[in-house]
Amino acid sequence: MQVRHLVRTSLAAALFLVVAACGTHAPARSQDAASSVPGTVPASVSPGIAPACANGPVSNPATGGGDDLKVEILHQQGGGAGWNLALPASSAKNFPELAGTAQGTDAFGSFSRAFDDGGAFSYDGAVLELSLYNLRSSGLTIHDIRVVNKRVVCPPDGLLFLEGNEGGDFVNIAFHLDAAAPIAHEKTVSGEIKTEPYFGAHVIPVKAKDQITVEMDMSGVTFAYEFDLAVDYTVGGAKHTQLVRRRNGPFRVTTPLCPRPDARSRLSDSDVSRLKAQRYGLIRQRLGEVDAAGAYIYKNFTTAEFLKSCPTW
Repeated sequence: MQVRHLVRTSLAAALFLVVAACGTHAPARSQDAASSVPGTVPASVSPGIAPACANGPVSNPATGGGDDLKVEILHQQGGGAGWNLALPASSAKNFPELAGTAQGTDAFGSFSRAFDDGGAFSYDGAVLELSLYNLRSSGLTIHDIRVVNKRVVCPPDGLLFLEGNEGGDFVNIAFHLDAAAPIAHEKTVSGEIKTEPYFGAHVIPVKAKDQITVEMDMSGVTFAYEFDLAVDYTVGGAKHTQLVRRRNGPFRVTTPLCPRPDARSRLSDSDVSRLKAQRYGLIRQRLGEVDAAGAYIYKNFTTAEFLKSCPTW
């Protein structure tokens, strides 16, 4: 499912702003077209055996109050261009189309519902796309977008669904979630993340009754996190902050089972031990194959089977 959108560049650092409708590159085929590699698919997803865990305290606390922006989450996916998510065992049973026990008709809709109603985590980082519409009859200026109310949480232990890469648009604002206070940095076309804060040199103007789109890359390899976003802006000479989150809770992002080899150097021995011990009740991955009907083929793995091909551990 793909939705075209128009892009304009109005900032010196080429921040992509989308006026009018904006879309995304969702999984190319919905689950009703998918067939599974022969094997046993559990009727429900039991939790994996994970190490003892407790949620951490909230850092970078913030409250809102601003209401001059109409905010819509256009899409949320896994890190990079991967349409990958992870569900807690407690909610995985509510998404049989992702577990392979039922057919679905709208993979993109399943993802949105999982993030809003199932406590789903983006897997291996996240790409977030927000539509920000100025409700005021005068222009406003966004001075910062921040990660706030962040805390380390227990990683999901139910279903890991790996749809894989379906492409995507260039994202040039990046946050490193493992930082104590994640701030926005510019990400170049080559993938380099600059050290200076993005909003230290740039602002985002939004005309009256106008809409922009901001795409952000959220990365982290150490812990699973939940967080809100704070949009700081001025209008009519007054400063305001507006909080952004999913419909029923914060954004959630979890670490990969197999971090990239280049990320291994950023992990302590305790990080490695903890990440190696993470387990899912079921891992379902789209293969690079199609069946006779042209539908994508999916395969189920245990965590141990999945990690056999991990080059990092």
